[in-house]
Formats: sequence, C-alpha cells, structure tokens
Amino acid sequence: MLLLHQAPAQVWDENAIAKRLYVSSQEAAVMLQKIAAAGICQFQEASSGYIYAPASAELNELIDQLAICYPRNLIEVTNMIHSKAGNNSRVQQFADAFKFFKDK
Repeated sequence: MLLLHQAPAQVWDENAIAKRLYVSSQEAAVMLQKIAAAGICQFQEASSGYIYAPASAELNELIDQLAICYPRNLIEVTNMIHSKAGNNSRVQQFADAFKFFKDK
C-alpha cells in the first residue's frame, strides 16, 4: 500500500511488488487484489497493473497519515508484524486495523 502511495502515477504489477517486498509473485498478486478490494488502488486493464487510487478522500488522508507515522515507528511496527499472538497473528491484527467499513 505504501509503495503505491509513494509513487501514485506508477503502474504496479505483481512482479514489481514481489521484487520490492521479497515475496513471491503469487503473494504479491493476492496483496494487490486485497488492497484493490479495500479501495486503495485500481486495476488498469490497459497496462495490466494497479495504480494508487483511494476510493475516498478520507481513505487517502488515512494512508497519508500512515505514510508519515510508519517510518517514525518502524521498529515497533516491524516487531508487531513479526510477532505472534495466540490464534490471531499480529499481522492479521495490524491488517484489521486498516479495514474500512461502509457503515462508518
């Protein structure tokens, strides 16, 4: 999400994301599909890739705030992501914190 945010005009495909995040292309494809479903980016058929395009100004503002906060708290966020907490991993807890519901 933050990669796309940093370069909003760039078109990203699963291979580019995989290289930047050191994950498989399949994992990167799933990530892109999930953030597209969350309204953070959109698939561009003409270029067969994704571009940063938040579905709302509010979502864009939240991502802007995250982009400011994340580098200031990199160690804490990284530790939280890589640790486990019972059946529900910290990675899932972190991801759940950014779920946006239409009711709110």
